[in-house]
Amino acid sequence: MSAERESEHDPPEGRSQEPKLSRRERRRRDTREEILAAARELLLEVGPEELTLRQVARRADFSPASLYTYFSSRDDIVVALQAESLQRLGMYLRRVPLDLPPDRRIVELGVAYMDFACENPVDLRCILSSAQGGFPEQGDRSVGLEVARLIGETFREGADAGVLVATDQLTLGEMAYGVWALVQGVVSIGAVDLAEVAGDVTLAPRRVLEAYVAGFKATLDRQPPR
Repeated sequence: MSAERESEHDPPEGRSQEPKLSRRERRRRDTREEILAAARELLLEVGPEELTLRQVARRADFSPASLYTYFSSRDDIVVALQAESLQRLGMYLRRVPLDLPPDRRIVELGVAYMDFACENPVDLRCILSSAQGGFPEQGDRSVGLEVARLIGETFREGADAGVLVATDQLTLGEMAYGVWALVQGVVSIGAVDLAEVAGDVTLAPRRVLEAYVAGFKATLDRQPPR
């Protein structure tokens, strides 16, 4: 029998391998998701620092006491929202092929983050608050900087491969910071209407990011500083 042939014991394609939930477990899961959905709406309105258990209960049409069945505290809700947001960001980042050349991968990571931010404003606020220390202690604040870390690692990989080169003006870390700052800048002004300055300012984030990264590509007449 071929090793590539699907095992007769494997579940059919598309069928979940997770253990089947009881009716009570499904109801609890659905209620928990309903509470988090209400909390996500509120977080965009008031921010994580001002979010309260009573506000979430009112928005989800629960009594505050009943929420304790699903979350032990307001901080427990906020950390759950953080985890959801980072999971969504991870889905966007995993779309970037790992076999792309480092210079192209840096651009695609930046574009993936910009797409994520545009399509998921609540999740963006969760992640930025996490990185800035706006989340409870039990939350992992370091993961809020995942995109910055990936960009930095890819710059180092590009330098090791001879694709990217540090200059007399900027180190690899400073180059990575520049890309991160550029991406965050695009995200922060994403909702600004540029119609009145269209003759002077053109919205082309991918082209700008490509041009910035291209400036650090190694060439035959440019050698890394000793």
